[in-house]
Amino acid sequence: MNRNQIYAVFFGGAVGAVARWGTLEILPFHTQWPWQILFINVLGSAALGVLVGYSIRTSQRIFFLAASTGFCGAFTTFSAYTVDIALFIRAGQFFNGFSYLITSTIGGLAAYKISKQLTEAKGQHG
Repeated sequence: MNRNQIYAVFFGGAVGAVARWGTLEILPFHTQWPWQILFINVLGSAALGVLVGYSIRTSQRIFFLAASTGFCGAFTTFSAYTVDIALFIRAGQFFNGFSYLITSTIGGLAAYKISKQLTEAKGQHG
C-alpha cells in the first residue's frame, strides 16, 4: 500500500459518502420498509459489477481502488442494512425483516452479476 492508493480510497470514499447522503435526502420516505437503503445497496452493487467487469480489461489500479473500495464502499451501507433488520426483529416484524434480508441479498447479487456480465460482454464486442 502506497500513498497514492490511500489517497484514492480516501477521496473515493468521501465522494461515495456524500453521494449516499444526497441520495437519502432526495429519495422519499413513505413507509417503514427501508427502500432507500435497498436502492442504494443494489445500485452500489451494480456499480461494483461494472467496475469489476471493466477492471479485467484495464490496469488502472488507482481508479479501481478509488471507485470500488472508496466510492462503492462508502456509498453502500451494510451497517444500516443490519440495523434495519435488527429493528424489524426487535419490533416483532419478522416478515418485514426476513423479506428485507432476502430482497437486499438477492437484489445486490443480481445487480452485481448482471452489470458485471454486461460490462464484460461490451468489452468483448466493443
